[in-house]
Amino acid sequence: MSGRVLIVCLDGCGPDYLAVAETPNLDRLARAGFFTVGRSVIPSVTNVNNVSLITGTPPRDHGITANYWLDPRTGREVYLESAADLRRPTILAQARGKGRRTALLTAKAKLLDLLGAGADYRLSAETPDPEMVRLLGPSPGIYSPEINRWLFRACRRVLEDRDPELTYLSTTDGIFHRFGPEREEAAVHLAGLDRELGRIMDHDPDLRVYLTADHGMSAKSRGLDLERALAAKGLPARAIPIIKDRYLAHHQNLGGAAYVHLQEQARVREAAEALLDLAGVEEVWPREEAAGEFELDPERIGDLLVLGDQMTVFGSFDRPEVPLTGLRSHGSRHESLVPILGSDLSLGITCRKNYHLTSRPDLLF
Repeated sequence: MSGRVLIVCLDGCGPDYLAVAETPNLDRLARAGFFTVGRSVIPSVTNVNNVSLITGTPPRDHGITANYWLDPRTGREVYLESAADLRRPTILAQARGKGRRTALLTAKAKLLDLLGAGADYRLSAETPDPEMVRLLGPSPGIYSPEINRWLFRACRRVLEDRDPELTYLSTTDGIFHRFGPEREEAAVHLAGLDRELGRIMDHDPDLRVYLTADHGMSAKSRGLDLERALAAKGLPARAIPIIKDRYLAHHQNLGGAAYVHLQEQARVREAAEALLDLAGVEEVWPREEAAGEFELDPERIGDLLVLGDQMTVFGSFDRPEVPLTGLRSHGSRHESLVPILGSDLSLGITCRKNYHLTSRPDLLF
């Protein structure tokens, strides 16, 4: 490996946020290297895209197709957040296999196990180790906007004290769920992270830095209960919220994509037509077509993949459609634009999908 590498995933940070925030350090990184706008993997949710980034492969290969899914073998709904669910090695594991020192730092504890295979050092700001707390003080709560700055400061200490050759850092998107790019709070947050990244870059000018996001964010004003809507048409089904995780305050488990599992498999086309008749439903893809279009593992999705328009999310409500206020979320195509920037193009980057950020991990070693 030529020098050390830091890969940063700014959770939920679409290019619209960077366009209005003061980020001089990211600007100088882009000027010296490159900047482009790419597209995330669909569904545009955290687990799917972080795993795509850290393996350099699409969900068809690595197997993570949602934050949460229905296992058809057992009929149980489960979180897809274990390293045991991965079918491809992480770039951290590949690097360590070649004798390189590696580190993983995340804000969310759920990502520590999911992404951590191959990390010599692992840290979650949500549940930090006592030594880092001694050095930096207690970490803020997971819903605090300060937790990401704490994580960047922890990253600087890890780079200085442990000297990893490959580091992957993933933040949390709580601030972007609360505030749009036009809000001062979002700009201040990004400016703070930019300062922390600048300190890291200044300490090691030879550090190669690559930054992207797992997804963007949109304001939502319509909620659809797909189960109720299908039941009204005589089509019993289970609609699984792809976005669901343990951080309820972020998006209330309401996202712009859902997997639908039908009780009667022979009625897939009928159900698809019924869903497309709903205001707010933009696309409906049967299993095999969804797997082909979005490079998904067909064994880990529903009979149908449903994508909403920019203002619509899917979830459980007391009626088929409800108005929403104050909700910002993601999951659909409308949150798929992501910034991609870095020191150079040596990772084989393309602007088609952000998992191509690490699609040539062999070039790191």
